[in-house]
Amino acid sequence: MTMNGVPLDGSGPRYLVPGATTYMTGSPPSDQPKVRPHVVLQPRQAPPPTSQLGLFRYSGPGPAWWFTSCHGGAGTSTVAGIVRGGMASGQYWPVPDPPAYANVVLVARGHAGGLRAAQAAARQWAGGGLPTVRVVGLAVVADAPGRRPKPLRELLHLISGAFPRVWELPWVEALRLGEPPDQIQLPPAFSELAADLQRIVTGGTHV
Repeated sequence: MTMNGVPLDGSGPRYLVPGATTYMTGSPPSDQPKVRPHVVLQPRQAPPPTSQLGLFRYSGPGPAWWFTSCHGGAGTSTVAGIVRGGMASGQYWPVPDPPAYANVVLVARGHAGGLRAAQAAARQWAGGGLPTVRVVGLAVVADAPGRRPKPLRELLHLISGAFPRVWELPWVEALRLGEPPDQIQLPPAFSELAADLQRIVTGGTHV
């Protein structure tokens, strides 16, 4: 279910438990909060400096963390379906009413357009117009197999200073080919992301 493109729940048939390397089958825990936005703003209405992200405001509890797309096709729904505990917010900043705050993982593809969109989102967050949002890092989803070309490595190095941490998620050909997710051996980067997020939300790592 969505509201103006914003997913209202993080349900999905398969997910990753921190420390695991393959999908778990079945449904995620039923204690995920039901988030109901009461204000939805499109990108042009969001706080400056603008990016490709709009925002939605909500009251009440949210998930432990959000996965937020810096641009269309970032792979956020796939990441949120793998890493258990969070929700996907689409191309919208999830902005809770005070005194709550939202832990946000920005997600972008590793191509030039994706990295520049991540840079724009970081500038928007740093602008001070999202005081109840805490960006905990950037997940960069590979857009092709193999090593990233030098210009893109340099661009990623340039923008990485805007984030507390950067997770690089490698290409998984099996996902592209439509193989059953519960039969996929995931690269360690996915379980490392899950474990890091658990440490962050439980206070073991400072942002």
